[in-house]
Amino acid sequence: MNNSLSIIGAGAWGSALAIALSDNFDTIYLVTKDKENTEDIGNQHSALSKPFSPNIKIGSSYKVIEKSMAVLIATPSSSFSDVLDTIKDDIGQIPLAWVTKGLDPESGSLLHETFNQKITSHFPCVISGPTFAAEIVEKKPAAIVVASTDKNTREFWSHIIQTKTLRAYKNSDIVGVQIGGSVKNVLAIASGIANGLGFGANTQAALITRGLAEMTRLGVALGADKLTFQGLSGLGDLILTCSDDLSRNRRFGKELSKNISSDIALKNITATVEGFKALELVLKLAEKYQIEMPICEQVFQVTQGKVSPKDAVTELLLRKPSDE
Repeated sequence: MNNSLSIIGAGAWGSALAIALSDNFDTIYLVTKDKENTEDIGNQHSALSKPFSPNIKIGSSYKVIEKSMAVLIATPSSSFSDVLDTIKDDIGQIPLAWVTKGLDPESGSLLHETFNQKITSHFPCVISGPTFAAEIVEKKPAAIVVASTDKNTREFWSHIIQTKTLRAYKNSDIVGVQIGGSVKNVLAIASGIANGLGFGANTQAALITRGLAEMTRLGVALGADKLTFQGLSGLGDLILTCSDDLSRNRRFGKELSKNISSDIALKNITATVEGFKALELVLKLAEKYQIEMPICEQVFQVTQGKVSPKDAVTELLLRKPSDE
């Protein structure tokens, strides 16, 4: 029986998952964007503390998906659509899911909508939750969510990705899980700004709580279940990414607190900052559905250089009192 997995995307997250799941499969094919990237990675991703296991095969050919029992996409959101175009003629009935967080930068839509347009033979499935690559690769206990409207799809993916240290939960609310994974990155930028300005635990608690309210309002407007945002892919992921500097989005916010431009802040992070890429798209959705997202709006103003970080905080605090 074929017991191999293809992971498309050899960034920190894709590489960490390959290592974490290596005991579950005879072979894991880790697909890089090109031959040069394969050579650069070598035997260990530079952002991770452990080398690749012997059964992890790294290469740039997509042909390996034909030898796999399942395929997992782990690219940034900016590459998601292109990957689907590349594999759609070869995927056949091979199970397909993604761990990508964010929105489609071309259409502004949720990734499952892009998926449905390009892959009509599969039920979309997203895997998300409060997980840092650096901790997953060290096999520290964590939990993750497998979301799909199809029960069999949820069952399949939750079974093959669960390990002794990574517990999988199932959820049918694919919209809510994706909104949580996108908006939390924006809110982590706000958390980083506040931390960089020297604000304390009171501010952090307020940001997380009111940020959760913004996330929930938007998700419910898009048809999500309100309860999803109280779970791992909502509150859980929000707490994680707002509370630790392993979050590149939080580190980006800390850079912005120095009153430097977004371009310079991004260069200082030297990694994909999904929250920055999702920010404008999230606000366009909020505008479309007439949802108030004042924290996200102020983050946008800061990233555009229209207000200083301190003025953004003042603007939030001086808003007219409202019901919780």
